[in-house]
Amino acid sequence: MRIKLLLLLAGMLLAEFGYYLYKRYSFEPRHISRHEVKHRNEVLRIGIIGDSWASGTTLDTIISNEFLKHGLKTEIISFGEPEAKTKQIYDNLYASPGSPYSSSEILHHNLDYCIVLTGTSDATGEMGAKFYAYYCSLIISDLLKNNIEPVFVTMPDFGFKETTDSLDVLQKARNEVASLIIDNGSTGSLDDYRKQIGQLLKDTHLQDSTIVVPFNMVCDDYKKHKILYRNSGHLSTAGKQKMGKLIVQYILDQLHRSNSQVPLGNRNIVISKSRSIIQPSGS
Repeated sequence: MRIKLLLLLAGMLLAEFGYYLYKRYSFEPRHISRHEVKHRNEVLRIGIIGDSWASGTTLDTIISNEFLKHGLKTEIISFGEPEAKTKQIYDNLYASPGSPYSSSEILHHNLDYCIVLTGTSDATGEMGAKFYAYYCSLIISDLLKNNIEPVFVTMPDFGFKETTDSLDVLQKARNEVASLIIDNGSTGSLDDYRKQIGQLLKDTHLQDSTIVVPFNMVCDDYKKHKILYRNSGHLSTAGKQKMGKLIVQYILDQLHRSNSQVPLGNRNIVISKSRSIIQPSGS
């Protein structure tokens, strides 16, 4: 009888763990969105979505000030959820307004551009390159469907090993098991994530309508440029300034290439919608 109870308990635990893995790593279908009519803005409207890298007002201010140096007025709204995987960042776009971390305003604010900052939590949680690329592609394609040009910052270089080494025993065990199932275990290299999304954007032709900002132009080696980082998982103010300047330059280059009429208003507006403090990336 005791053996049967132990086997039953083991079976229940295995089934529960299997369901947990399914919920954590499953590829959900695309959300259905209501596309709104686009009209010309009086100022350049920019959104920022992502994990903790999109939290707070520092990056908003840096980007706004950088555009102002070029004589451009901006209105910026940002939504960041610390420790969020790319899947959650995508779901947040369709969360009910007012709910925690909802970024639904992004799709209904007549934006010109939306900056996408994600990846560190996917990597430290060993979500897998296919998972990361799939949800990045959904975010990008849904922004395009709403006539918003995506500004996609590629997987950042950061203290990947330092961050994963700091996880507790249970988190490490879970990630080890998951890595054997996902991508045949190839979840331990940031290059895997970069290559997967790069290939997917190319195959789907999404890259033709997306401003892709290569993070290696901000930093190509975390260990050699730690001055750009506040800790192993987040940029310092100097790092944010360098990234913000690069993002602005890529947007300006696109504006010049398309000979777009740049909207100019009477004042510079920065609105931060982030609802939490920055925390270290989790699993």
